[in-house]
Amino acid sequence: MEWTNWSGWVRSQPQKFSKPKSESEIVAAVREGVGPVRVVGSGHSFTALGQTNGTLISLDDFQGVVAADANTLTATVRAGSKIHSLGRPLFDAGVGLKNQGDIDRQAIAGAVGTGTHGTGPTLGSLSAEVRAFRLVTADGQVLDCSQSSNSDVWEAGRVSFGSLGVMSELTLNVKKAYKLREKNWVMPASECWRDLAKQRDAHRHFEFFWFPYSNDVVAKSLDETSETVAEPVSSEDMAARGEKVTADQRTFKYGCEVARFLPSLSARMQQMFTKASMGASSRARWSHEIFPSPRNIRFNEMEYSVPAANGADCVREIAEVIRARKIAGVYPLEFRFVKADDIWLSPFYKRDAVTISVHQYHKQSYDELFGAAEAIFKRYGGRPHWGKLHTLKAAELSRLYPRFDDYCALRKRLDPQGKFLNAHLAGIFGEADGQAA
Repeated sequence: MEWTNWSGWVRSQPQKFSKPKSESEIVAAVREGVGPVRVVGSGHSFTALGQTNGTLISLDDFQGVVAADANTLTATVRAGSKIHSLGRPLFDAGVGLKNQGDIDRQAIAGAVGTGTHGTGPTLGSLSAEVRAFRLVTADGQVLDCSQSSNSDVWEAGRVSFGSLGVMSELTLNVKKAYKLREKNWVMPASECWRDLAKQRDAHRHFEFFWFPYSNDVVAKSLDETSETVAEPVSSEDMAARGEKVTADQRTFKYGCEVARFLPSLSARMQQMFTKASMGASSRARWSHEIFPSPRNIRFNEMEYSVPAANGADCVREIAEVIRARKIAGVYPLEFRFVKADDIWLSPFYKRDAVTISVHQYHKQSYDELFGAAEAIFKRYGGRPHWGKLHTLKAAELSRLYPRFDDYCALRKRLDPQGKFLNAHLAGIFGEADGQAA
């Protein structure tokens, strides 16, 4: 069989493919698997995390809420659960995730393992809300990991992108079910820079999208509300909603194709899409329904986190380079805020951050755009999102992450034979990849 990631740019031909339905079957798949053993959810990582010519484990048949408690504000879920499938059962238990990103197609373990996040200066990534998890290690042991049990594995493993083992269950900190009002508007970029701190502090969530050939940004805020909203839809409806291709998306895809074949029209396309967003809009829904937006025009993505104080300078510099070099493409730059945490390989380790995302249409080469952006990210001390494209290897990463060497030592202790180590991870950790694809 051949496996591809969501964007279609990462391909793999594993010798063995396994879809366990229980934790014991995950243990067996790991024990019996030919290395490198890799695990995948929805394939929403743009890097080669899931690539292997050995064993590929899919957790699609291992989903669901195990328990949720509105008194302790915790929820335990199976690792393969898609985020869109969690909203309604958690709501029915009286709780909801504290934060989400704008895509809900990912498996929860993959989103946690790569440090996936939403936006909000007082809110961390999904990984920062992991209270405990169960980890299947290379020799088939199952470790219970929390602050009080295997604490070093818990500290490191909340962002470990499948390099320490396979997560089977996760216990997350949640909050009482809540509603959010979303507002979207367009403002001049100069006004955004002037009022950025004010907008950040005025809203639970604030972000903006900037088509770099435009002089305006498309802003978005989310704030808690007590107003009456419709009852939430079913998990099945959430799944279907996320796959629906809207008229706006069809128009955007047309713009992607125009820029692909006529690169000189990129600026005009971006300005058109900004103008199409000019009308302010607002809506209120339960949190899990309002966080995600359909993202069905496929793309590849690079994202780095930079110190929060330098975010505006960094994104402006990227836009200036895109304009100066006339780099083709129609996707906007995405700008979000994330609170610091203490997870060893988290992009937000010990620093409040701004994340800047750069996208390119999946049929179009991303080399020029991502190469230009990455050079700027490096100058700002940027740390890469582990599920999104970057070129950093062990030497550079060890300078960016103070606990990098500690992580590498822990990884070797848990997986001394490199069973989970494919070629991509070998480059990240500076290891020989004898089993790798």
